[in-house]
Amino acid sequence: MKKKFTNYQLVWLLVFSVLALCNNRQASAYTGKSTAIQPSELETINSNNALPIPLIGTVVDQNNSPIPGATVIVVGTTRGTVTDIDGKFNIDATVGQVIRVSFIGFQSAEVTVGNQTTINISLQEDTSALEEVVVVGYGTQRKSDLTGAISSVTSEDLKETPAGNFLEQSQGRLAGVDIVRANGSPGSPVQIRIRGNRSINASNEPLYVIDGIPTNANINDFNPNDIESMEVLKDASSVAIYGSRGANGVVLITTKRGKTGKAVISYDGYYGVKQPIENLNLMDGNAFAAYSRIARGHDGDDSSFDSNFLAPLEIENLQAGRFTNWLDLAIQTGSQQDHQVSVSGGTDKVNYYVSGSFFKEDGYIPGTDFERTAIRVNLESKLTDKLKMGLSATVSLSERNQMSSAPFSNSLGYSPLVGPYDEEGNFLAFPNPREGLLSNPLLNYQPYQYVDETRGHRIFANLYAEYQFNDNLKLRVNYGPDFNLSRRGTYGGMLDGNINQGSINNQMDFAYTQENILSYDKSFGNHDLNLVGLFSVQSSRFETSSLSGQDIPIEKSLFYDLGSSSTITGIGSSLGEWGLTSYMGRANYRFDDKFLFTLTGRADGSSRLAEGNKWAFFPAFSAGYILSEEELMQGSKISFLKVRGGYGEVGNTAISAYQTLGGLERTTYVFGSTAAFGYANNLIPNPDLKWEISKTMNLGLDYGLFEDRINGSLEYYITNTSNLLLNRLLPITSGYNSVLQNIGSTRNSGWELSVNANIINRPAGLKWDVNMNVFSNKEQITELFDGESDDVGNNWFIGEPINVFYDFEQGGIWQLDEADLAADYGQQPGDIRINDVNGRGEDGELNKQPDGNINSDDRKVLGSTVPSWSGGLTNRVSYKGFDLSVLVHARMGQMLNSGYHNLGGNNWQGRYNAITMDYWTADNPTNAIPRPNAGEAPLYASAVRYFDGSYIKIRNIALGYNINAELIQKLGLTSARIYSTVNNAFIFSPYSTVDPETSNGNVGGGSPLTTASYIFGINLKF
Repeated sequence: MKKKFTNYQLVWLLVFSVLALCNNRQASAYTGKSTAIQPSELETINSNNALPIPLIGTVVDQNNSPIPGATVIVVGTTRGTVTDIDGKFNIDATVGQVIRVSFIGFQSAEVTVGNQTTINISLQEDTSALEEVVVVGYGTQRKSDLTGAISSVTSEDLKETPAGNFLEQSQGRLAGVDIVRANGSPGSPVQIRIRGNRSINASNEPLYVIDGIPTNANINDFNPNDIESMEVLKDASSVAIYGSRGANGVVLITTKRGKTGKAVISYDGYYGVKQPIENLNLMDGNAFAAYSRIARGHDGDDSSFDSNFLAPLEIENLQAGRFTNWLDLAIQTGSQQDHQVSVSGGTDKVNYYVSGSFFKEDGYIPGTDFERTAIRVNLESKLTDKLKMGLSATVSLSERNQMSSAPFSNSLGYSPLVGPYDEEGNFLAFPNPREGLLSNPLLNYQPYQYVDETRGHRIFANLYAEYQFNDNLKLRVNYGPDFNLSRRGTYGGMLDGNINQGSINNQMDFAYTQENILSYDKSFGNHDLNLVGLFSVQSSRFETSSLSGQDIPIEKSLFYDLGSSSTITGIGSSLGEWGLTSYMGRANYRFDDKFLFTLTGRADGSSRLAEGNKWAFFPAFSAGYILSEEELMQGSKISFLKVRGGYGEVGNTAISAYQTLGGLERTTYVFGSTAAFGYANNLIPNPDLKWEISKTMNLGLDYGLFEDRINGSLEYYITNTSNLLLNRLLPITSGYNSVLQNIGSTRNSGWELSVNANIINRPAGLKWDVNMNVFSNKEQITELFDGESDDVGNNWFIGEPINVFYDFEQGGIWQLDEADLAADYGQQPGDIRINDVNGRGEDGELNKQPDGNINSDDRKVLGSTVPSWSGGLTNRVSYKGFDLSVLVHARMGQMLNSGYHNLGGNNWQGRYNAITMDYWTADNPTNAIPRPNAGEAPLYASAVRYFDGSYIKIRNIALGYNINAELIQKLGLTSARIYSTVNNAFIFSPYSTVDPETSNGNVGGGSPLTTASYIFGINLKF
């Protein structure tokens, strides 16, 4: 695949060299330094136990390297501090008190104070991933105690891939979670599918729960640098606790919190350049002229007939060798930058985390960008021994500018024999004399010609209070408001000869969640019990208003003064409200540290459904058995082994508010000679609409080998979704086109494998970790309107995924020696050859046997947007301050529809330019692309557009260096890291025209290209 960023690769390699020099200096700085620090080195000076003792200490890791930023507290007091750049600390304590030291990624250590003045503590790495605590719905659990299917990533994983949102950062890191960016436009959405598509018409987007508050609104409003961890709940036994809102899976986001100790000030920033990934080799002037001649039946080198189809200006430029590559003029180098300052810290009474961030991405298409400013405040205060209150809030402002697809798509087809400017350098709106209606591809780049701007304002918060009645029982109350205000303004100018026009659309959403959560924890003997009860109310209100007008007198006013328009072309407004009331109960029970049980039930009542169908109950049950706790497995290489299984049900309302009530639309009537407005039904009310229900069975195996140095999980699942909400077509004589009913069903089944391995962990500092995940999901429609019949009109087929490509299958190009056979099908050499795959038997039914005829029966399901399998592989290596990570992402077996190979309409008749394609001529008997023909579009032109969209990407390469503490100590820094990353730099795919990554299976002039980015950044802590 062609790359245009060789210079940036050289710069990146240069950084490697600079970092290597820094490493040499670090090695020199440590020469002769003692590495023998004992875990406990005591000096007795005071025998009076009642007096506070000033203690000096050092905290190191198992390699005797100092740990800056470790938290040191005196247990049971308000005294606490953090270690400095050399791992040292000062604290006062009395004899008999306990000093606790903790740091992320290490096991906490405690030391009882005697009569000493120095305490040197060595922390050991927490190598057991199975002892990690992960977030689940309305609580946390040890990873070893989970009975459901959950995938997770940490902030350390996310920051390796600099991006505008946390979904892009998570791509390739989560088993069972397919994440694909829609296109390369800044701020464009990212599609996430957790174990496939379940619903045909309804949304398949998951629920996002951020610090306990659910939302489905724009995730681009949140700064990914504020995230501490992300867990994805995948099976129904995990998501049933969220009932109807968790029908498509749940993404739990936990943001960063302050830790006890002195304030830590951090700056994290980066800047990088972005280049579009493409191999769009357009025909130059000579190739375009030859292609135009061949399309008209002439020899490609015969210029004697050029005046019949080329303008005099084009002929003049052709003879002079003056060619224009419009694509080079239409795209540019983009950029991406992010800057964040955060302050965190706390005491045993108050913890705080405050951050401010600025993110901006400039696209490779001029006039496209996305900008976000966000503030995050997390506060928690322990008011009494039993009561604590907190606030977790984000305020963000965003602006996204989009460009029409015209500059990019038109640059692919515009004649290379004309240029954008005249001899005096003036811009030409219509530079091609033979195309009087085809405007300059660069037209929309001109001032006041095209504007599409969206501004967003978001306030998202969780205000909570938690009261601990006793050691076992606590009550938590959450209130989460979510306010979202957005405005989109568009404007089109007059350079194209049309009347200028503008529009403005406003949307204001306010949603809130109020939850009361009662939790009970009790351990007695070999029994551990956790009970959770919930009452929740969720509500949403959304308003829209719009105005459009044309013939605006002052162009510079754009869409800001639509009242001055000569004609108001549209006015609209709307209001929608919905609510959800829920009751939930969950019981987690552990017996003898090896038998695990979880029972969940949730009842949801939705205002969107009609009386009698508003409420539904969603049960779930799961169990686990830790075999490694059995005596017979003690001392084996298998350090952990657990089998688990679960079953659960979740629902989906899948309809808009008021849809069960029917709808009205305005019509016009004439009473005599007087015109009037009236209203008529446009939507049949259906009070029988019910919930879509998904039932999932999940089986899992969790394992750990060699003291958990290798660990992971294996999953198998089946999800059946029934009562799909689909529009049944009605006879037009009824006065309606369709009615919404509960019809049809789907099935998703698949497997997932994850492996985490600590390959090398040397005392000298060399460490190598590997994380791998591979998964496959089979998506099927199992029932439609009348049972097992296909719906060809909607491209829905029993046994196939929801989104498929249904068309004729190309068998090559008819060759000269096949002229007689081609004639039997009404074709000739150079035409597209279609495979004869189907016929009809005597009973008139399709028999999947060739019949010698090519007709609509020969269309077939060619492929789908669902990959056969996907996965990711991350390698992390660190050594003496250096750290290197490489993420490989694969998505294999999906099909691609290439708009760059669209030969329909006028696109293959020698009129418009195209990418350089291997097309058929008598001297070039290819089987790829048919001969061009000025008379008509190729028969079965769409058959050449389908490609294998499989790819393997080097998704991310990140190299970092932690600067030697002695070099930065004088600057007041506790740590400093510089790094460089390369994203999407290398792609391996059978489709090499552009990046094959796409959410809908389509690429072309209407889909902005994805980009490769080269980023340089720095992390500082004070």
